[in-house]
Amino acid sequence: MTERRVDNLIVGGGYAGLNAYYTLGRKATILSRSDEFRFWTAELRKIVEPRLTTRTKVSFVEVGEVRDLDLPSKMVLVNGDRIYANNLVIAPGCVRKNFDEIIAESLKLSSVTLGSQDERDEYLILQLAFYLKRLGKDVKVKSSYLSWLGNQVREEISALLTWTGVGTTETPSLVLDECVPPHPFSFYEGNQFLETRPGVYVAGDIIKGWPKLGELAMRTGVYVGQRLRGHGGEFKPIFIFILDSGKGIGVHIRSTVPWGGTSVSIGKSRIRPIFKRFIERYYIWRKGKMGFLIKL
Repeated sequence: MTERRVDNLIVGGGYAGLNAYYTLGRKATILSRSDEFRFWTAELRKIVEPRLTTRTKVSFVEVGEVRDLDLPSKMVLVNGDRIYANNLVIAPGCVRKNFDEIIAESLKLSSVTLGSQDERDEYLILQLAFYLKRLGKDVKVKSSYLSWLGNQVREEISALLTWTGVGTTETPSLVLDECVPPHPFSFYEGNQFLETRPGVYVAGDIIKGWPKLGELAMRTGVYVGQRLRGHGGEFKPIFIFILDSGKGIGVHIRSTVPWGGTSVSIGKSRIRPIFKRFIERYYIWRKGKMGFLIKL
């Protein structure tokens, strides 16, 4: 077994880890189980646009399976090596074990009932439902109407389901698994600077209690990169997502309610689905880099 020391070590090559790496000017070691970036929400688009590219290689990622880690010493055991870091960024994401299976099974059925173990994953189930409805399927969802994002959102989603003809059910047959951390990680709490202990930062889906959302994960990665470059200020979380109704109208939701805030914004137009399609191509082209989209 060998040992080495690095300045900035990022564990995870997904939404959060990649954006921390880019923001650090690539002056970091980034580890991941795969050298492939997968844009998960675009996988849903493939239902109605099968030729869409949703994966791309990120050759600068060091591929390896993390076997163990020690936060006090900022050590990661990977590929038989002990890697010690001056700054450690934990961003391995989390895993919805039956995500691909839910999509595959729903495409086989003419009548589909959908739900999610974690209500904060319901935005994915709603998007899947709208695309399946566009294919002419009879679709029902178990829905809280995203009420955890605020009453305005609940009312808008309820109306959108009615308008699109997507029904509701209390007994879904296809239920999306909750997102769980990969071994040997757990969910971690971070302070207002996303630090879980001095020199150890958490970013993305691994943050305990937060929605598991790609856009939010990217923002945490950018923030941690900026923090390591000496920029101050607390992280201000916000939930941002575009739901494509499948009927030419999209709903753009912004909310701070999950973190005790009161800010809620809902935009509804024909431009939103077009912008969503741009985003799905942009992130593959940019290999997961958020870039100017963080300002939107």
